[in-house]
Order: sequence, then C-alpha cells, then structure tokens
Amino acid sequence: MVVTVMVAERAAGLPLPAAGVALSPWANLEHTGSSMMTRDGIDPTVNLAGLNLMAKTLLFADVRGLPPIAIHIGESEVMLSDALRLATHLAENRVRVTPEVWPRMFHVWHLFAAILPEGRRALENAAAFLEDAWRP
Repeated sequence: MVVTVMVAERAAGLPLPAAGVALSPWANLEHTGSSMMTRDGIDPTVNLAGLNLMAKTLLFADVRGLPPIAIHIGESEVMLSDALRLATHLAENRVRVTPEVWPRMFHVWHLFAAILPEGRRALENAAAFLEDAWRP
C-alpha cells in the first residue's frame, strides 16, 4: 500500500513524503514467490488460499524517484519472498530501501506490540526510520 500510494502521488504531481514503511507488504498478487508454498500454513493470520481470493492482477510499478522505504516482513509469512523481491525492485530503481526480516514473526506482528516485544521493537525501528528521513 505504501509504495502504491507513493507511485499514485508522484503520478498526480503531488509532493512525496520524506519516507515510508511497508509492514508485511503484499507485493506480488500472482503469488509466485517460493514462500507462498514453503510458508503456507505457518503464518496464523494469512495463507495462500486467502490471498488468491483477494488477488486480481500483478503490477510492478515504476518506482524511480520514490523516497526511502523500509520493509518489515516476518520470516513465517507466505509473502516473505515477494517482499524481498519488492526490496530488490526498489533497489534496482535507485530507491533507498531498508528490508528487515524478523525471525518467527507472522503477518503484521506490529499489531501485537502491547504484548509482543518484537512488535514493539519493530514499531520503534519504523519510527526511527521515519524520524531519520525528516532530518536534514
């Protein structure tokens, strides 16, 4: 969603934010990444069947000129390989990208920051990334 909104803002001639953080991004709606098979059934919140119900098209947008983007992805997520593919796509198009793969984490574990230390640390990392982007 973060990358999609930035691409739309740029296309509309709107100013871009200083940076963005993609939490457990759904980056390949064709679900061709290897983790769709190797991680299916591990993540308690997202699975391949559910994603297939929601997906309609694949689009790797022109991301050139976007501000820095951090990507957080859980090692248990079916979307792991596609999030890493997104990080590569950004890097190959000269977008500064900071991918973070969190061991044993599931889809958007950040939502459990009140009870999960990894969720709290991930939110702290995201906030630090965004704060750094605001510094001159």
